[in-house]
Amino acid sequence: MVDIISKRDGPRREDAAARRMIEANRGTITHLADRLTQGGYSASKAAKAAAQQAPQADGKMIHDLSPAGRASIGSGVARVKVSLNDRVVAYDDGSGRQLHLLGQIRRQDGFRYFALATVENGFLSGLPPEVLAPLAELDGQIIDAACPETLLSAEIATRLGYA
Repeated sequence: MVDIISKRDGPRREDAAARRMIEANRGTITHLADRLTQGGYSASKAAKAAAQQAPQADGKMIHDLSPAGRASIGSGVARVKVSLNDRVVAYDDGSGRQLHLLGQIRRQDGFRYFALATVENGFLSGLPPEVLAPLAELDGQIIDAACPETLLSAEIATRLGYA
């Protein structure tokens, strides 16, 4: 353990002088900050002051983090796509929300193949039976020039009734 012995308590003389200089020139500093940020500095100060004066909720605050039901997902059309990280997903075109993770395109022994999202293929949870049944034949489908990713996503969309 180290004990530090100081000759005086409180702020150093240099710190007190710097604080006095800043307070004496507060208007000029604020003006320059507004010029540099195009008014953003004063706007952020006003927003913080308004947030502090806003009424605070008493008691418990409840946030519902559960996923929305299918009826409120969106009014768009369901689509299937292969993402940049080789995941095959069904999503709602209107809201952009993912409906299902259908599977993944994997590589093994120089071949690319479609692995359906099942527990047997290493996914944490499988697909619902109404989605799994039409796609079961596509598990292990080789992805090459004869069957590119676009053809696979079109076939999945057709089998699920999204096309």
